[in-house]
Amino acid sequence: MSTDPPESDDVVERDPLIPWEETGLAQASEVQDTKLVERRAVLAKRLDDHPHPTAMSQKFGRLLNLLARFFFAHVLFERRSLDHIQEAEDRGTVVYLMRSLSLLDYLYFNWAFRTHGLPLAQFANGIRTIILRGFFSYIFSIFRSPSEPAEEVVQALVANDKAVFIFLERPKATANDNFEFSQKYLYRLVRAQRQQSVPIFVMPLLLVWEKRPDSKHPTILDDIFGTAQSPGFFRKVVYWFQTIWQSFVKFGQPTVLVSGGINLQEFLQEYPRAGSADASDMLREQVLDIIRREERVILGPTGEPTNDVWKDILARPALTKTIQALAAEEGLPEEKIVQRARAQFVEVAAEPSLLMIKIFSSVLSFVWYRIYDGFEVDEKGLERVREVAKHSNIVLVPSHKSHIDYLVLSYLFYRYGMTTPLIAAGANLSFWPMGHLFRWAGAFFIRRTFKGDALYPVVVREYVIRMLEQGYPLEFFIEGTRSRTGKLIKPRYGMLEMVLRAFVSGRLENVHIVPISVGYEKIIEGNSYEDEVLGGEKEKESLGGLLRAPRFLTSKYGRLYVEFNEPIDIGTYLDGYDVDRVNPEEVAFNTLTVRLAHRIIYDINEVTTVTPTALAATVLLNDQGGGITRKKLLCQTGFLIHFLSQPGRKVRLSRTVVDALEANQATIGALEALRAEGTQDSGKSSSTLRDDGMDLEEAIGDCTADLMDWALQLFIENNQVKVLADEDQAQIYNVPHDARLQLSYYRNNIVHHFVPEALLAAAIGSFKAGQMPLAELMDQTLFLSKLFKFEWIYEERAEFENVFLRTLSYFETAGWLTVSADEPRTVAISDPVPAELEFFRRLVLTFVEAYAIVFSLVGKDLDRVLEKKEITEGAIKQGRADYAKGEILFQESLSKPTYENALKLLEDWEVLERSSDESKKKESYRLSDAWREEGKYPELLKRLKAFVY
Repeated sequence: MSTDPPESDDVVERDPLIPWEETGLAQASEVQDTKLVERRAVLAKRLDDHPHPTAMSQKFGRLLNLLARFFFAHVLFERRSLDHIQEAEDRGTVVYLMRSLSLLDYLYFNWAFRTHGLPLAQFANGIRTIILRGFFSYIFSIFRSPSEPAEEVVQALVANDKAVFIFLERPKATANDNFEFSQKYLYRLVRAQRQQSVPIFVMPLLLVWEKRPDSKHPTILDDIFGTAQSPGFFRKVVYWFQTIWQSFVKFGQPTVLVSGGINLQEFLQEYPRAGSADASDMLREQVLDIIRREERVILGPTGEPTNDVWKDILARPALTKTIQALAAEEGLPEEKIVQRARAQFVEVAAEPSLLMIKIFSSVLSFVWYRIYDGFEVDEKGLERVREVAKHSNIVLVPSHKSHIDYLVLSYLFYRYGMTTPLIAAGANLSFWPMGHLFRWAGAFFIRRTFKGDALYPVVVREYVIRMLEQGYPLEFFIEGTRSRTGKLIKPRYGMLEMVLRAFVSGRLENVHIVPISVGYEKIIEGNSYEDEVLGGEKEKESLGGLLRAPRFLTSKYGRLYVEFNEPIDIGTYLDGYDVDRVNPEEVAFNTLTVRLAHRIIYDINEVTTVTPTALAATVLLNDQGGGITRKKLLCQTGFLIHFLSQPGRKVRLSRTVVDALEANQATIGALEALRAEGTQDSGKSSSTLRDDGMDLEEAIGDCTADLMDWALQLFIENNQVKVLADEDQAQIYNVPHDARLQLSYYRNNIVHHFVPEALLAAAIGSFKAGQMPLAELMDQTLFLSKLFKFEWIYEERAEFENVFLRTLSYFETAGWLTVSADEPRTVAISDPVPAELEFFRRLVLTFVEAYAIVFSLVGKDLDRVLEKKEITEGAIKQGRADYAKGEILFQESLSKPTYENALKLLEDWEVLERSSDESKKKESYRLSDAWREEGKYPELLKRLKAFVY
């Protein structure tokens, strides 16, 4: 390849291997180049005064402007796309590129660019717009049309910093015709860039009127009127009118996507020896590749009939071998096993329909904005997902706290112009008639357990892999079921293992897993969750349950939050643990599956939004008295927000909280400086949680007072908080006993942010003296950390000792304790005992109490065999009695899910042995022989109770 010389009117032959600058021709061309630059400047100036017949209109007439508003206002032109163009204009010259020629699209962009103050194109190939400027302008243009070739016009405009618009293809034209139609302009862009220092930014544009991919089998109508994504004029007009009424009823809207653009200057630097012809060819391919990738994100794969998907799955070796093995084992013809597999496939498979997704979008738009005050969407995170989806399979893994979760991401992706995912839903949701609607919206249904059926898991696995291969995003809930406590549940591994095995087998080239937090200011299922936590039976999903839904349409549930963590590249993750991508050892693979599942839960927790209701519930439930004053509530809220806002903490406060802090940043910053100076001077810190408070926490609390009032009002309206008045008529907030469980749901949404501090504070509280050996304190904290292994996920690859010492150092810096430098090292607690330590301790005390109830129940008769149901029901009964007698502090310690985790822990520690009766669906526990030694189990129980009493 060769580097072309600066353009001149004369063709000069030279040795292509000698750079132009080293030949004797460079100086001879300088005069010609100067004349050429001047001539192009004159042409550009003339086109300023008398626009090219293809130029975008600077001004629409009244009628045209009215029509444009009517036809174009509903198109989604996102802020990020506008920013891409604005940034390109600020840095250089803008050139718009679009794949398929369309006068209607060009008119839309003319209107949109004018509306948003973006550079208007002064030229477009294959288009004439002069008639829009009026009859006389059209007549005059006949005599004023530039005599220069169109490609010379393009180069003159670009050389003088004027925007142009280039279409790459004509609808229904051949590849050769399309190349002839547009390649000469790309060639001139490359030549222009080599002759100027100002960069040219090529901006690929994509305007999708109908979010339907082209069919694999075009029809006669497609041949006549064009395809869905390359429509002819008449089909485009139909789309135009169709999208107007669809936008009106919230069926969706046309979407504009503008890529970040190609800096042509940098592009050419990557290929320094490429000639202009070669470079323009590569530019064309890169632009088309960008557009194809954008289309992949918006349109998704070309849908295939369900029967075609089945035929492909049936032909796969894994299913074929399983069918043959089962036929031999059961002594049946293979056709019988195939029929069984077919029935299971029908039971599982989704049947995604764009029409049903539009209907859901319309209905949900009405529902969302009736029951929620708004959506807070992490748009930067969503943009990261969009970028990854251009070149990789994406697997969405959201938290699961409500049935609403099934709908949120599909709605969000459709509204933001992305392919809606296929959703793994429980088979219990496949009830008539909603099951059919859910299938059409993208749900596929899987059983809770695969036990006892060797065929079913193979059918499910091959279906999931087939859909990923086809290009669908996949969504599943790694917790397996909804959290009834507000705290994320330990992960299940089935779906994740399917995805990982598909990757290591080479059937999927790239896979990224996206941890997502879906959070709620107020949960719709609050009352039913309370019943289930107290041991009530789960209500079965049914049509009747959905028909009762209109009752919640008259309620308000605050805001809904969707936050995205960084996508996890599966290949990179495998490499990080030295696991072979192609042929991993089975033990290493299983270990990595478990580790990755926990990492996903941790990442979801990390981006869970700290909401006003969660802050209010945490403060209200942590109060030690019968009620909390408004001043103290705001001060403690300020303490929590200040703690969560410390540098290095990856905590996402709700947008409303962030806005309140930013509006008072000057005051808060000044008080933080005073706090730091005072701490350095005195070497210790006063308590921030006493009634008098500290100025900093008070200031933070005061600036969020309106948000706390709003959250409290939400609780008051639901009889979860009572407002009393003291003798000075100051407001006091009290939580009724029967409402504590409901409020604990919202506190548990964020308690994971405080786990290291809460465990250390609880360990400190287990020592009766104000001074304790550091080694013993670390051992007590480690005991608690292991005790709650089924309650929280700890940071990946974080060593316990490092986390412990980091937390201890934070406590010492805050002035709540001191650590001696002499050996053996000791820890001394400040006098009086800081209220902050008690505040942190009480955050986990409810879980300690719950575990103590179960441990005590098991320890009443060490020789007795207990059924699981007997233990959980007995624990709830015992907890009620202990709470009534004042022997436990928190009613929220009555929690069936927490009791079940305590049993799981005792089994994991091999304290209990579990046996199952599959016929009666019962599980029983007995104390293991190793723990029957005299005094061993009572010693464990005594150690646990030391944290409570």
